[in-house]
Amino acid sequence: MEEELRRKLRALEEGQAELRREVSRLMRTTERRDAGAPQWRQSTRPAFRTASPSMLGRAGLSRRHHAMILQSMGQAVHVLDPQGKVLYWNRQAECLYDYSASEAIGRNICDLLVDPRDSLTLAAIIKDIFTGKCWRGKFPVRKKSGERFSVLADATPLHDDDGTLVGLICLSADLRILREIISSSPFVGHWNFMEE
Repeated sequence: MEEELRRKLRALEEGQAELRREVSRLMRTTERRDAGAPQWRQSTRPAFRTASPSMLGRAGLSRRHHAMILQSMGQAVHVLDPQGKVLYWNRQAECLYDYSASEAIGRNICDLLVDPRDSLTLAAIIKDIFTGKCWRGKFPVRKKSGERFSVLADATPLHDDDGTLVGLICLSADLRILREIISSSPFVGHWNFMEE
């Protein structure tokens, strides 16, 4: 038993050393690539990259696991391309907005979820995100049935492995449910962003 414990400890130490080497290599690669890049470009890059397929296996998370995680999130998750077309739509987005993934994917987000009166505002937000900014706040949307309600949304730029901006990812939750949760919790103070 003691020998098995030593073997496991050695394997953990080797894995940790390999992880340190990989992080160090990634940091050197990022530093070389960022040398001479404009300052705003450096600040918009993600702090870490997607692990290589071999790293995913060692960590126990395959691409399938990543997809399952996104599908299991408690918030609606959708990914847009630079033209505002839906590339990804998780189960919670299906529940929140009443559009199946097959109905949502490929459609313009403004046509899908936004009242025409709010389209210009959303277009401006999306444009800002595609300049590398993040956006968090309350936004009016509509379900497939036409019912209007507000979501608390968190939208951030989506970069590929090279740091190129390829889309945006948005997490959203029904503000009515969040209000209900907060109003019934004895641990929450006053939240101005939750007021109409």
